[in-house]
Amino acid sequence: MDLKLDEQQELLKQSLDRYLEKTLPFDVRREQKAQGRFVAFWKRLEAELGVAAAGIAERSGGFGGGAESEMIISAALGRALAVTPYITCQVLSANLLDALGEHELAGRIAAGELLVTTAIEEPQTRGDVRHIRMRAERDGTTWRLTGTKLVVDFAAEADLVLLPARVDGGEFALFAVDPATLGNALKPFALIDDTPSADIVCRGFELAEDACLATGDAVLQALEAAVARALAAICAEASGIASVMVGDTVQYTKEREQFGVPISSFQALQHRMVDMWSKAQETEAASLLAALKLDDPAAISAAKTTVGDALRLIGQEAVQLHGAMGLTEELRVGHYFKRATVIENRLGTAADHVERYRTLRQTA
Repeated sequence: MDLKLDEQQELLKQSLDRYLEKTLPFDVRREQKAQGRFVAFWKRLEAELGVAAAGIAERSGGFGGGAESEMIISAALGRALAVTPYITCQVLSANLLDALGEHELAGRIAAGELLVTTAIEEPQTRGDVRHIRMRAERDGTTWRLTGTKLVVDFAAEADLVLLPARVDGGEFALFAVDPATLGNALKPFALIDDTPSADIVCRGFELAEDACLATGDAVLQALEAAVARALAAICAEASGIASVMVGDTVQYTKEREQFGVPISSFQALQHRMVDMWSKAQETEAASLLAALKLDDPAAISAAKTTVGDALRLIGQEAVQLHGAMGLTEELRVGHYFKRATVIENRLGTAADHVERYRTLRQTA
């Protein structure tokens, strides 16, 4: 098996890396946080490079690059610490809509016309859509939603929020909601890595009948496939973040002196940095495994477990080896560590996926 990028994939990687290096140095990233301009930057990137459509299927107006293109883009965004809706919109939501035959909506995502986010997580889901409990009940010509969705990235900034729920009989359904209509049900906040997010708490929230996009087993299948794509992209983003934390730590130890010599000359620290480098290589391999094994839930869980454990070690070591500087606003390593912490808990922790892997292997 040839695991090298082909010519077009390599061009995508190089173009995106050069663009992000030029337009998103760390100082600009800090300005975006202060001014709340994350979405504006993403729209500019979409318009100038057209990356929004790279992984989306051709039948929905995309370029058909699939999970491999999503892996390349996510890793580049991770290296640049770019706060974007790419994974929740172009990966999770677009693939979900495409799988359900909503090609017009998916096409508008590919064209950069719509920002769509999908509310997967509930208190008990931990990345497993089969545990979704939000209820949708018919009331004449309307639907009433009851339940809570947690940590819905870019919900307040989105044009549409997709809400999976269960209807009578336990079947799955997918609803499209304008976040402007959610009112007090939408509770925005920022994550520790500055990503704008929100909880959605519905207590009999009313929706028009046509807000339901699909029902039945097809919704569950589409959700599982889309979440697998999102997990693969998350693993790829993690590989980009890990590589930067390792590189910054090595560079810092070469510059920081103690007892008249760079601390990189201390053998104990060298061993620790080798461990960090090894974990970064594991993260990159795990992201590739996830991108190539989308139809194998056990492989996806193995990849997410590997990434979660590796990020924790790399992040903690990077901050510790930077000493008191590690978590200051001035150094980027602390900001990468915060994003790594969010990723570690996104769509299930390492412990959650170890348990899922065990269950899947037992039932195989």
